[in-house]
Amino acid sequence: MRTKTHYDSSLLLFLFFFFIFFVFHSKAQPLPTTDGYTCSANQTTNSFPCQTYVFYRAMAPDFLDLASIGDLFSVSRLMISEPSNISSPSSPLVPNQSLFVPITCSCNSLNTSETISYANISYTITPGDTFYDISTKKFQNLTTYQSVEVVNPELVATNLTVGVNVIFPIFCKCPNQTQLQNRVNYLVSYVLQPSDNISTVASRFGVETSSIIDVNGNNSQTWDTIFVPVAQLPELAQPTVVPSSPPGNNDDREGVVTGLAIGLGITGVLLLLVSGFWVYRENSMKKKGMVIGGGDVEKQRFQMNSKEGKVGKDSMGKEVSLIANVSECLDKYRVFGIDELQEATDGFSDGCLIQGSVYKGSIDGEVFAIKKMSWSAYEQLKILQKVKCSFSFILL
Repeated sequence: MRTKTHYDSSLLLFLFFFFIFFVFHSKAQPLPTTDGYTCSANQTTNSFPCQTYVFYRAMAPDFLDLASIGDLFSVSRLMISEPSNISSPSSPLVPNQSLFVPITCSCNSLNTSETISYANISYTITPGDTFYDISTKKFQNLTTYQSVEVVNPELVATNLTVGVNVIFPIFCKCPNQTQLQNRVNYLVSYVLQPSDNISTVASRFGVETSSIIDVNGNNSQTWDTIFVPVAQLPELAQPTVVPSSPPGNNDDREGVVTGLAIGLGITGVLLLLVSGFWVYRENSMKKKGMVIGGGDVEKQRFQMNSKEGKVGKDSMGKEVSLIANVSECLDKYRVFGIDELQEATDGFSDGCLIQGSVYKGSIDGEVFAIKKMSWSAYEQLKILQKVKCSFSFILL
């Protein structure tokens, strides 16, 4: 009987100490709910509001630059680049690149009995948005859709109006007085990934695993937000990214290439036209200056007379036609200008008329019989070719 009584007393004592431990642990580390993390605004024990940071990952396609991420959290690019060890605020990002984004954490009352700590981030609803999608995708589980609904009781989650502003409570915590005395200056908000465990997170931030457990307990699950106590932010190792050329430069370069190609094409066409015109002009001039038949002396004299203007345009055509007929009947012939013939016959005066249309004329001391003929002189030339006389014939 005594043994049973002793056993019951030991069991009751064990249960009592277990209850005390559980209550103490629960007070020290309140468990998170879907609404958020409870807090106390008592200034003697906490340091609300405070400046802290969230760990954020760049992601495609909308958040691969600091400007878009800064707009999401309502901070400047420089406020992200400096703590994130990024040399230039305009540097492009790569997917999954690590960043520290600053937020202001405060303890907020939801109702008369509940207060949670969060950073007040305003977001404007766009077509297709839902509380769940924005919480899990754009804010990467740094809040929950249940907490968004609690913080925005006037909005209906299933009937959101495009353009309405919604408060997204980003989970955060401020160090208490004890933690500040232990040189804990920040409690960085970090979302556990499927590949994470407390040890890997502690290694990433350069802290002890036990320090993370002291703040968050040992029951954290994947996609939970935990708080990493640090004296200062660790230096993030950033990839080297070659900045891409601004779109304006590419457009300008393409415009220059296109303009150059068009200019060269037009220039080439003009050169072809000019070359073709020059060849056509040269060929035309050669045809106009060509003398058919005869020896070299007669050709040169005819060309000289043409250049000196002694042979008119109309007579030139007739002479060429006559020469074509003459060349068929005579072995040798000479070409005289109309001015020479008029001078030789004294203007075709009656004193030089021999008979009919035949005139006597002297050119360079040589006497010629000058006969006016019709242009179809083929038959007459055959007859003259058989005539034997002491002077030569000139056909006009």
